Amino acid sequence: MAQQPFVLVVEDDDQLRSIIARNLKASGYFVLQAANFSEAVDRIDIKPNLMILDINLPDATGWDVAKWLASFTSPVPIIVISGATPDPKQLEHIEPKAFLAKPFAIEELLELVQQHVPSK
Repeated sequence: MAQQPFVLVVEDDDQLRSIIARNLKASGYFVLQAANFSEAVDRIDIKPNLMILDINLPDATGWDVAKWLASFTSPVPIIVISGATPDPKQLEHIEPKAFLAKPFAIEELLELVQQHVPSK
């Protein structure tokens, strides 16, 4: 049996993180969740196939998470989600696969995830 693709969701809004995780699991992904930078670091025992990353976290920025992950492993595709408009220079630096402004339709996020890490 093929292993499910692993998606790490780093989002400090508990409700949004739960909705994203529930929908990803229903679409065939293995999902780990982190509410902040510290939890993201703790969750990466294996390299995720994709990370969904909020920029504004309580203990660091999404940019810090992306830099840490890049120093830890080979590149991981990232989909940035944020209620704030990100600095274009920061986006260029981490080269996300996509940026979604909050609020967004969950179907839009699932379509992006499927494009970059097919579940089947």
